[in-house]
Amino acid sequence: MDYCVGYPMNTLLKDPAAISTAEVSVDVAHKSITVNGPNVTLDGYDFSGWSFVTTAANTRLINSNFNGTNPGGAQSSVISGTPSSSNLYVGYSTIDGLSGGGHAEFLIEMEGPGLTIEYSWLKNSNSDIVGRHGRDGGDITIQFNLLQQAGMGGPKTHGDYLQVYGPTVNATNILHNTAVQQGGITQGFIADNTNYGELAGNTLIGTVSCWMSVSGPGTDPANLTGMFNTHDNYFDVTKAFGFNYPAVGPNDRYPKTVFTHNVNMVTGRIEQDSPRLKVTPSRSRP
Repeated sequence: MDYCVGYPMNTLLKDPAAISTAEVSVDVAHKSITVNGPNVTLDGYDFSGWSFVTTAANTRLINSNFNGTNPGGAQSSVISGTPSSSNLYVGYSTIDGLSGGGHAEFLIEMEGPGLTIEYSWLKNSNSDIVGRHGRDGGDITIQFNLLQQAGMGGPKTHGDYLQVYGPTVNATNILHNTAVQQGGITQGFIADNTNYGELAGNTLIGTVSCWMSVSGPGTDPANLTGMFNTHDNYFDVTKAFGFNYPAVGPNDRYPKTVFTHNVNMVTGRIEQDSPRLKVTPSRSRP
């Protein structure tokens, strides 16, 4: 990882109780924030102890700190987007779901179309780090983040670094992240119900079941409408079942899944399609 994540350490974070704008409801008694109007940017706040829900379009959360001591929304999440929300952006922030008495099931849970998470440190969830429920549409972009410790809720937990629960997503792009897992019960990035996308340049280490899977609409890889390109990932699966789930992987039967130069950092083995079986596209687009 050669990029900074989280809010800048020299940032003097502000108290959310001081937020004063017509588009944001602040309930000081219950320590809850609700964004009700479009195009709101909240920059440089310490949301520790606060729940955060957006019902609106184009909410941007940047340079801020969050924890899971007061989770909210339908999935008991640190940050929640309702079905009426869209294009949620989380950047340059730190989100810790469990430390200090936190009990968040999800760190970020989005029910509307459009989600981007970048340059952030996401750590410690009882269940998922990122979840996507609700309405069809929009992209999911998760890039340049440090992600740690999903599925820490005990023996009945089913965790994920990303899970899409039903809605069809336009494109899913998981790029240049570092993910590290020690203990817990979790899967990696499960890019289900997407039309096309890319999983590339990630460093993946630790005790997950498998680090990736992909499917098209209807949770069927045969329904991908464009290419899903998995390439140039570096992984250590010494304590995992594998890099990819067996249904989709190098030399599978799906013409729109492509695997190129995915490197096992322990053995040096390269996981990729045989060039005689699949033609590698230059970009992951329809």
